[in-house]
Amino acid sequence: MFEYLYGTIDYKKLDYIALDINGVGYKIFISLREYENLEVGKKYRFYIYNHIKEDTNKLIGFLNMRDRKLFEQLLKTKGIGVSLALAILSTFSYDRIVELITSEDYKNLKRVPKLGEKKAQLLILDLKSKLKDIEISKTSSTGKFEMIDDLVLALESLGYNKKEIDKILDKNDISKFTSIEEAIKEVLKKIKQ
Repeated sequence: MFEYLYGTIDYKKLDYIALDINGVGYKIFISLREYENLEVGKKYRFYIYNHIKEDTNKLIGFLNMRDRKLFEQLLKTKGIGVSLALAILSTFSYDRIVELITSEDYKNLKRVPKLGEKKAQLLILDLKSKLKDIEISKTSSTGKFEMIDDLVLALESLGYNKKEIDKILDKNDISKFTSIEEAIKEVLKKIKQ
């Protein structure tokens, strides 16, 4: 099972990309929102959900941990499978999904193709209490992968491009830091040297 895969996008189709990692191509299914933000020839880290059934093995990729966690929570709702969970994440952003669920707005939620009124209401009932867990894990940043996400966002906001950020991540052992603040401080010190 993979936690994440890091490589170069060889090509992309509407619902998946081919990620080249040292000459091996991985077919990773993605949401339409992810598709719009990806460029062929660039390196990305995808947090992976490995969907295994009797006759299939699919890798579903997300650019950040919180989307993957939300996807996993969606799958726990009765009647929501991989395709429908991806359709939900393709239709709405993470923040919009949280807003729709907390405000119990099933009418807008049912705009997702194949998500009828009953499933939308069931989804709201099921996820409303679970969203607190997702939000807590997002903001705590205790996991190393969340710290990497936060560090990437911080470096992007400071004007570093993806290529520079990848080099920075490759040269620094992020796992040794105990907080995002410490990681940013130490990484910036090393960059200035």
